[in-house]
Parts: sequence; structure tokens; C-alpha cells
Amino acid sequence: MLTKKFTSTPELRRFARTLVSCLLSYYVAKLATLPELYWAVITTLVVVTQPSLNQALNTGRDQIIGAVIGGVVGMVGLFAILQGVRPLIVFAIAVLPLAALAAWRPTLRLACVTLVVVVLVPASGLGSPYARPIDRLLEILIGAGAALLVAFLMPNRAINTAHDRASEIVLALGELITLTLRKPDDANEAERLHRRSAAAEQALDDAITEAGREHIIVPVERTRGNVIDKVAPMLTRLHRDALFLGQACTGDPQLAGRLSASNRDALNVTADAFAESSKTLAATLDADQSHQDDNVRLARASFERLRSASNNACETMEKHTVLAFVLNLLVQDFGDLIATVEVLDKRG
Repeated sequence: MLTKKFTSTPELRRFARTLVSCLLSYYVAKLATLPELYWAVITTLVVVTQPSLNQALNTGRDQIIGAVIGGVVGMVGLFAILQGVRPLIVFAIAVLPLAALAAWRPTLRLACVTLVVVVLVPASGLGSPYARPIDRLLEILIGAGAALLVAFLMPNRAINTAHDRASEIVLALGELITLTLRKPDDANEAERLHRRSAAAEQALDDAITEAGREHIIVPVERTRGNVIDKVAPMLTRLHRDALFLGQACTGDPQLAGRLSASNRDALNVTADAFAESSKTLAATLDADQSHQDDNVRLARASFERLRSASNNACETMEKHTVLAFVLNLLVQDFGDLIATVEVLDKRG
């Protein structure tokens, strides 16, 4: 079990992907008898070390486009050099539009590098002077192609990242709800939890997009462990309702004075129930699915306790309709999340 868990870690996957892609690009370039095959390996490292498949695709594309532009401009410059123009003058003129291009789009800076290699580095041997830009383009194509092929076949498994971000969101919002019910005046801590949840929501959206690209090659069966795309909008709604709870508590300065001891005790019990329910729900959403059935049962049981505690709290403060209304919304949010995870839909 420990070996299986270790071999599935993102770090080891990236390590293997880097080694495999570098070996592949090196031997393909060597098989093609390219003179400076290290350029293929350099390009591979630039592309394959990107943190996501989407970024690898964009980087590989820009490496190829930059090499093509630099190679074409360099070939024009070589023609001018063969007509007797000094190489330094050719370079000074040719680099101006490429520098402007790199300033406008920094990811295309390889155009300038290619121009330097083609125009300023003397070609060895008696071959055609135009062979160098062609070789450079082939080396970069091989390097980028090897990196993208391996990135597709050995993806990051962004679905696991998405699960972990969803779990982090639930924990952060659980803490935010608990804090609001117990210490509604602690604005600094509430803001910190709000920002933590918002950052995790953005990371969740990015991971879901990344997982969609990866699953072109690595399909994912729709199970209760892979409903993260359905959960994402529910987490956004939960965050919104948690903020609504804060507004309900802080928007009425006299609320604390109108709460009786029984009201306060009931809200404290509800806060504890939210804390427990968020932890069990987070366990059903994270990437570790080894005890998923047990986690779902625990989440359902804790939710029933939350619903009971919330109902008791609402009954003790009938006059505070806004607070009771928001509590009911939050309980419904938790219930919808658990119900979604409970569904076992294999149609996907």
C-alpha cells in the first residue's frame, strides 16, 4: 500500500515524465543525425517541467512558433550576409522586430535566441549555410513533441488536485461558518478564511479544466469518487451563503443583546455540528478514496446531527428570521453536497 501511494505521488510522476521525455528527445534527435541535439533536450526541459498539461501545450506551441519565426528571419539574414552585408549589421536590423515581438509576447523570446544562433554563430563544415536554421527547427520540434507526447501519456492527474482543493474549500468554509456563529465580530479571521476559500475555488476551477484536457487520454469513470465537476458550483453557493451568514450576524448590532442564553447555547452546538460536518464532508471529497464508503457514511451521520442542531437553534430564535433562514440555507448546502457524493452514477 505504501509503495503504491508513493509511486502515485505528483512529484514522482513529474520526475519520471522529465526523465522519459529527455531520453526520448535525445535519442530521436540522435537518430535524425542532428548536429546540436542538445537543443532538443533543452526544449524538452522547458516544456515538460511546466506544472500543468495546459501550460505545457502553450509553452510547446510558443517554442515552435518562436523557432519558426527566428529561423525564417535568420534565413533572410543569411541571404543578406551571403550578398556581402556584415553579420553584425544584419543581426542589429533583424533583432529589432523580434525584440518587439518578445516584448509584446515574452513566451516567443525563442525567436531572438534562434536568430542569434543562426546569424552570429559560425556554421561548421562545408554544408549549406541554410542548414543551421533547418536543423534548429527540427531540434525544437523534436524536443517539444517528445515533451508533449510524454505529458499526454503521463499526465499530472489533475483530478486528484481538484479533489484536494474541494476538500480544502469545505474545511475553510466550515471554519468560517463556525467562527461566524461563535465570534461574529472577528472580521480579520473571517476575511482570512474567505480569501483562503476563494483562492482554493480558483485553483479548483483550474484543476477541473486541466483534468478535462488530461482525460482526453486518460478517461475517468463517473463514480462517487469523481463527481468533482458537479460539486464545484455547489461549493461556490456554499461560500456565498457563508458570507450571507456573516452579513446576517454583523448587520444587526443588537443581535447579540437579543440572544438569550438558550439561543447562544443552541448556536454553539450548531457551530460544533458545522465543524464536525465540514471535516467529514471534506474527507469524502479529498483525493484519498481508500475509505470512501466509510467516509460517506460518517458524513451522512454528522449531517443528520447538524440538521438536528440547526433545527433546535432555529426553534429557539423565532424572531430572528434572517439568521434562521441563512442557517437553513447552509444546512441545505451541506445536504446537497453529501447527496451528490452518495450518488453512484456509472453512466459517465
